[in-house]
Amino acid sequence: MAVLRSKKYSKLDDSEILKLYGQEPVGESLHFLQIEIDQRNLETQATGVIDDNRKKARHSILYYLFYVGMFVFFLFRFGGDFI
Repeated sequence: MAVLRSKKYSKLDDSEILKLYGQEPVGESLHFLQIEIDQRNLETQATGVIDDNRKKARHSILYYLFYVGMFVFFLFRFGGDFI
């Protein structure tokens, strides 16, 4: 069975395909990018790009320390009311 490939994505090189796939597209773009990834045998690199993006999306340690500090201040301010 012949696979319908997008002319737009077939003109791009592998690094551009992986960059676009890393932006987590949806709908038609995702469909045609997955076809290009399958045709070019880039499955392992594509999963690596997605994993790298998800690691970057996590919060830094300062984010969590801020909320721990806010909780401590809350306990100092209102903790005596509950004891």
